[in-house]
Amino acid sequence: MNEIVRVDEWLYSILHGDQALAGVPVAAYVAKQGTAFPRIQFNFQGGSDVVAVGAIRIMLTGLWQVKAIVQAESYAPAKPLADRLDALLHGKKGQVSDGVILGCKREQPIAYVEVDSGLQYRHLGGLYRIEVQGQ
Repeated sequence: MNEIVRVDEWLYSILHGDQALAGVPVAAYVAKQGTAFPRIQFNFQGGSDVVAVGAIRIMLTGLWQVKAIVQAESYAPAKPLADRLDALLHGKKGQVSDGVILGCKREQPIAYVEVDSGLQYRHLGGLYRIEVQGQ
């Protein structure tokens, strides 16, 4: 069982399927070269298995970074996107094809800037603790 893939599929379906984010590209881990800004990106940061007596894995509790990325000199264009991400994810549960998302909550906000060839890329979002159980 790979719970990471289950969560990736859940995140993509939630983010890509949202009408408020329609037209904003969503990428897992790495966006294809040439993908437009603004965009939504997410990736697994780490986690741990919850294991019962007898080495029976009950679930994964993992941390995913979910963020909006904009090419801008302020966070203003990223804020509505990051707010929508939080509304879609914080406190939510869900089903995946062969498992269940038991819970999702933001543990920490994130905000940082990268500069490339004089252009500023602003990242705004959060680190989300997601608990997932396979079936």
